[in-house]
Amino acid sequence: MSLSATERQLIAEASHWFDANRDRFVEELCELLRYPSVSDESDPSPKPDEPYGHEVRRVLDHMLDKARHDGFPTHDYDGHVIEVAYPQTASDEQTTDDEQTINDIAFISHLDVVPAGPGWTHDPFEPRIENDGDIIIARGALDDKGVALITYWLLRFFAEQGQRFHHRVRMLFGGSEEPALNDIKWFVRNVGAPYQSIVTDGPFPVNHIQKGLLDIDIAIPVGEQLADWHSGSSTNTIPAVASVELHGINIDDAKRALATAEDDDNGDDEDASRRIHVRETPSGVTVEAHGISGHASKPDGTINAIALLASRLDDAGLLSGRDATAAASIARWAADPYGAALGIDHDNEESGPTTVNVGIIMPGREFDPQAVANNEIASTPHTDTADGTVIVMHLDIRYAVGQTKDEILDAISSRVSTIGGRLVAVVNDDPYYVSADDPRVRLLTDTYNDVTGTIERAKPVAMGGGTHARFVPRALNFGPEFHADSVPAAEGLVFEPPACIAPGTGAAHGVDEWVSIRNLRAAFLMYVLGLVRLDQYLDGKA
Repeated sequence: MSLSATERQLIAEASHWFDANRDRFVEELCELLRYPSVSDESDPSPKPDEPYGHEVRRVLDHMLDKARHDGFPTHDYDGHVIEVAYPQTASDEQTTDDEQTINDIAFISHLDVVPAGPGWTHDPFEPRIENDGDIIIARGALDDKGVALITYWLLRFFAEQGQRFHHRVRMLFGGSEEPALNDIKWFVRNVGAPYQSIVTDGPFPVNHIQKGLLDIDIAIPVGEQLADWHSGSSTNTIPAVASVELHGINIDDAKRALATAEDDDNGDDEDASRRIHVRETPSGVTVEAHGISGHASKPDGTINAIALLASRLDDAGLLSGRDATAAASIARWAADPYGAALGIDHDNEESGPTTVNVGIIMPGREFDPQAVANNEIASTPHTDTADGTVIVMHLDIRYAVGQTKDEILDAISSRVSTIGGRLVAVVNDDPYYVSADDPRVRLLTDTYNDVTGTIERAKPVAMGGGTHARFVPRALNFGPEFHADSVPAAEGLVFEPPACIAPGTGAAHGVDEWVSIRNLRAAFLMYVLGLVRLDQYLDGKA
């Protein structure tokens, strides 16, 4: 596929329009990023239209107010999802209301974010602008507020152009994608799926395979020292910091034991010393480990702080009995992000390797399996039994094509049972797959290649992350991220973290998350052309 003269003119007009309004885009993006819109589904009786908490409600209202001010039709689906539609045009008058509802193209993004977590170099909800205005650093900049605003700007651009589409066009913004994609699950179940959806929450050119998602909670028996251990803030984030208070231990003895363990370690002693901190408390000491955070599906370059803490406690001999057994096992399981320690490692060319993240540790008394959606196992982990108290370890597993949920559960059950552990909650989402030969996949992949103009052609890619597309029939994933391992280098695009981002930081769920305005501008052009082409194709006129 190649650009027609009309398409070249469209891209030129879109480029000029975005550049002329660039400052306004940056200002509006910073407004969005100031909302700490972490989804909270803990309230069993939420306020009306606030199923995901007040902060999510606020950011949804912000977008609705913007759309109403601009004159776009809107709809609020009880706080789960909001809709902003392209204004009806003369071409729509040729169809019935029912046909307009069915024959639509919807872009889907989300306005909730993962918790900020510790370690940021500035307030994560006060955007920092770097590199002559190209880099924006804030929680949600890349995932997913930057592109959410880009899709909204599509409506503005086409409205000014007077574009007429063959299908109804609308933008859907979810309020709870990050924890479990419950926003779009609710929407599809209660409203229905769009005729054709474009999910903007993954890599370019087109993501056509997503690994299976398996969330597992495991109760592990412990003694008194680890009974109150609570680390991690998000199941799908590799924890940057983990700490535990040890009672009845002198700080000098703790430091001496940890230093001895470092001396005996074959690893980088200087790095280990820098990452482990001890401070005195009224009843003993707190040992804290600092790792490198990131998205659970992308463990390369990260250090799981829970694994580091458990390993150091085990090496130092600061624990005994069930505590020592639990720490040694957790250290081994959490330190291996590809599952070999749990007996579930698997890799293939089509989807890549299985990944495992120990994202949260919590006291058993705080865990409520009934609060986990769609439990397949619900055996409450009692905290006062003959076996002693328990902690609960959460596993976020992205499993490769060719594996099954049952194989993974059997292998993990076998491993954890050796220390008295048991599975207490399981949630599974099957893999997502669309053939690379699907005409829609080819159309959008060609769109990416035609806009970038690179000699080497990008091809559809697989990923470990999960998007709304899993639960929306016929949905496709189209950007907005540019990764060097997914697409060839292209002039004007930013593939590597800029100098203002410290090594090991900057990932979508990590510390100092960032986005490039140049990259978002490129995504805008992809979506402009992609929407026009898809509208024509679905109408049978491509």
